[in-house]
Amino acid sequence: MKKRIFIIILSFLLFIFLYLIFGLWGLIEINKYNDFVFKNKEDLNFHKNYSDKMHHLRDVNKWVGNNEYLYSKIYFNNKSSKTILLQGDSWIEDISKNKISNNYLKIFGKQNNYNIINAGITSFAPSTIHSQYKILKSEFSINPDILIIYIDQTDIGDEYCRYKRNKVYTNDGKFSHVSRERFTRATYDYSKSYLFSELSLNNNFFKILKFPYLKANYFFKRNLNLFNQILAKGFKNRNESKCGFQEIMKELISYNKDSEKVFKKSLEELIEFLSNENLEKVILVSFPHINHHKNIYKVNVSDYIDEVLQRGNLKVIEHLNMNKLNFSNINIEKIYRKGDLGSHLNDEFHQKLFIKNIVSKL
Repeated sequence: MKKRIFIIILSFLLFIFLYLIFGLWGLIEINKYNDFVFKNKEDLNFHKNYSDKMHHLRDVNKWVGNNEYLYSKIYFNNKSSKTILLQGDSWIEDISKNKISNNYLKIFGKQNNYNIINAGITSFAPSTIHSQYKILKSEFSINPDILIIYIDQTDIGDEYCRYKRNKVYTNDGKFSHVSRERFTRATYDYSKSYLFSELSLNNNFFKILKFPYLKANYFFKRNLNLFNQILAKGFKNRNESKCGFQEIMKELISYNKDSEKVFKKSLEELIEFLSNENLEKVILVSFPHINHHKNIYKVNVSDYIDEVLQRGNLKVIEHLNMNKLNFSNINIEKIYRKGDLGSHLNDEFHQKLFIKNIVSKL
């Protein structure tokens, strides 16, 4: 009996010792992850709340103030009579970091009495743009007169790989929002970032106390998702759900009937919603990637946009198709950022080709 009690006590003490060692190791891990954690609880809660309604927001610690994880102001004057809202992926988000494009739009807004708001977020596509628009209007009182939506070539893959399984509908079949990833290995899964952020906001005692349990819980749930992915797709295809750029790019290299259907459905849902909004003008913008010029990409999102728009009498919605620009006198290699898989334009041509042509429609 005494021996059994001694073994129980010894086992308990050993468990406590190992738990504390694991907790102390957690201090090192949390510190290593410092660049990817939120520095205050307000930003963390804001990001968690809205990523659950639109899949993901702007990257951690690259913006000032929690609202800027969702949108930023290029030019704003309370006396301005109208508002232009820009939505889309990194091509739009980059405007706020690109001094040439930012200054060009700022001057345009000031001279023409427009407030200009940039709501671009990396990898956003029609379904997440749809979610975001509703939130900006209902919760941030942003009521645009003119809406500019950039639809990137990668939106086909984003809708097909990232968003279709996370789209949420109401009981009557209406699109509601796109929920965020949880304990997956997907590109925009913030589970680990949120976990380490919550831990980093505690003092060292609570970090040591909480880390072993929370880390073990995270490890279990993430690997359970991986196991289910292997069962569903096989070991060779276990990384498909991560939706890396290679997966996204597949939908442009060769035609996929299913991805076309998924993309068009999301775009149709967005357009149907916007057609009932009190908007003066909606401009859908598309631009070719460098691999379209090289005939590597066989699918072009601009064609899908045109096909969707042809189905309805949408007077305020138009398509600015920049595939139709004259590229014959342009050195294609010089307008795109070198080695950029997403074919982003360099700062000069982002303003000269992209922004300037959008503004010409205003």
